Amino acid sequence: MSLNETVETDLNVHHFEFTATDGLNLRGEIFGERLSKNLPVFCLPGLTRNAKDFHPLAERLARDPDNPRLVLILNSRGRGTSDYDSNSANYDILTEANDALHALAAAGLEEAIFIGTSRGGLLTMAIAALRPGVIAGAVLNDIGPVINAQGLARIKTYLSKAKPVTSWDDAITYIKEANFGMFPALSEEQWQAFAHMTFKEENGKPVRDFDIAIAKAIDAVDLSQPLPDAWPQFLAMSHAPVLVLRGEKSDILARETAKAMTKRHPDCKLIEIEGQGHAPMFLVDSLNEQIAQELAKMDKKHAQRLARAEPESDHS
Repeated sequence: MSLNETVETDLNVHHFEFTATDGLNLRGEIFGERLSKNLPVFCLPGLTRNAKDFHPLAERLARDPDNPRLVLILNSRGRGTSDYDSNSANYDILTEANDALHALAAAGLEEAIFIGTSRGGLLTMAIAALRPGVIAGAVLNDIGPVINAQGLARIKTYLSKAKPVTSWDDAITYIKEANFGMFPALSEEQWQAFAHMTFKEENGKPVRDFDIAIAKAIDAVDLSQPLPDAWPQFLAMSHAPVLVLRGEKSDILARETAKAMTKRHPDCKLIEIEGQGHAPMFLVDSLNEQIAQELAKMDKKHAQRLARAEPESDHS
C-alpha cells in the first residue's frame, strides 16, 4: 500500500489518498520535503475537524529556516476530503487509530512526532498503546487521559443544536456564537479563518466539512457515569518526549489533569495558552513558534536516544 500524491501549489503541498483496510478512501495533505533530516510530523485533527486546522502550523514547520520538516496531515474518515463511512459505528477510536497507522505506513514513515488536537490526541494515545515505536514524540493539544464531562456535554449540545447556514456571513456568526466563550481574543480575520476551517463551499454556500453521523458517537456517551480514563495509553508514550498544550479557558482538559500528566510522565512539558479554550488554534504565530522550538528539542532527544541504543564498537 502506498500514498497516491498530487501537487497543488508552489509551497510544495501535496494532496494524498490511500485506501483503508475496509476499502474506504482517506485523504490528507503533505507539506515540506521528504529529504529533511529532522523528524517528520503527523497531525491528527479533532472530532469534527479536518486538515485545514493545521495549515498555518504545517507551513511554519515545513519552511523552518533551521529545522524544516515533512508534515503529514490526515483527514480521519468522515472529515474533510476523506470519504464518509456508511457505517457510523466505524467512527470510533480504534478504527481511526488503525487508519492513522496505515497512513503512516503508506507514507513510508517508520516513526514521527504526532500532533493530536482533542480527538486526534486520543488517537495518538491509542496508537501509543498499539504501536509505541512509531511515536518519536507527541504534542497533545488540549487533551489528556481524563476528559472533563462538562466540556463533553458542551460539545454534545453544540453538535445536536447545529443549524444549517446559508451564507458565509451566517457561518462566521454561527462560529462566533458557538465559540466566543472559548476564544474571546480572536480578531475578525481569525474568526473568518475559523469559519473557513470549519465549513467547505458547495454550490456557492458553506456546508459543514464533516459527516453529521459522527455526532452519534458522542450521543452514545452516558455523562451520568464516570468517563473511563486513558492513563495506561498516555504512559505508553513514556519512552518519548510529550508536549501538552492547554487552553487557558479549556473545559475539556482540567489544569489538574495537565499537571498530573507532567508528574507521571518522565519527559512531559506543559504550555498553557492564554486567551484560548478548547482547543487552542494554530492561527497565532507565537504559538506555532513555540511548537517549532519544542519540536527541535525533540529532534535532539531522539538523536540522543538513538546514540544510546547503538551497540558499542568492539575495539579488541
